[in-house]
Amino acid sequence: MILLLITILVFASGALLAATGIRLVGQRDRVRRRYGVIATVDFPDGEETRGPWIDPARLGFDPAAQRVLRAELIRAGYFEPSAVTTFALSRIALLSFLPLAGFAAGAVLLPVFGLMEQAALTLTLLAVAYYLPRAYLSRRQRILEVRYRQTFPDFLDMLVVCINAGLSLEAALQRAARELGRGDTEFRTNLDLMAGEMRAGKSTGEALRTLAERLCLREARSFAALLQQTIELGTDLTQALTVFSDEMRDKRMARAEEKAAALPPKLTLPLGLFIFPVVLIAVLAPAVMRIMHVLAG
Repeated sequence: MILLLITILVFASGALLAATGIRLVGQRDRVRRRYGVIATVDFPDGEETRGPWIDPARLGFDPAAQRVLRAELIRAGYFEPSAVTTFALSRIALLSFLPLAGFAAGAVLLPVFGLMEQAALTLTLLAVAYYLPRAYLSRRQRILEVRYRQTFPDFLDMLVVCINAGLSLEAALQRAARELGRGDTEFRTNLDLMAGEMRAGKSTGEALRTLAERLCLREARSFAALLQQTIELGTDLTQALTVFSDEMRDKRMARAEEKAAALPPKLTLPLGLFIFPVVLIAVLAPAVMRIMHVLAG
């Protein structure tokens, strides 16, 4: 009876996790269709402004916790209004499914396990299920940070071209965002959010600072401070952006050279553990075999 109850709970948790994952994938596909092409895609009325399908407050999130988690999800590339709810439900499903699955697997597949061993396995899986979503978000943020850092100089170059063509700063930001390719979907989405904030009444400097916080890049913070000082002092915007873009390209080349210089020390351990013994065996094996043959004869 206990095993049947555990099986039912595992099946229910798995079904909830699968349904949550399918909904999350569907929402990400809608965002990619919206921002993944240069042309604007029209959606049915209300699809873009639809709110979360479950209020996060019902899941134990107060407004402050919702804002913090919402900011973390945006940094990880999840811009949907229901991202907080989806993340919370996924975490609850994982916390329910993984320990129960481990307990059921230990009871069925490993009958030699005692009660203490099964409890230790369940607690270990519970800790893994608790920290796994946060670890996934941190990994996504690191991946996007690298991608943003590679895209930012190209964005600055397009911004300089647009300003030289006679566009204002706001129009140049929007035009440069539209010219980004398919591989820069998250970066484009952040720029579109900045444009929406500016249309809602935020100043250019404040919107740029908010963009820098979402991107989590020192270069973006320096860019926001540069534009703010340029606007306040009335200096040449094109010259300032050109110098800043050249500096960012030099930094990107310096980072690439640093990674290339760090490659030989990293290869020392694999070479010593895997390649050198094989070469040594291939060189010495014939001589050792001949000596053994002579000694045996």
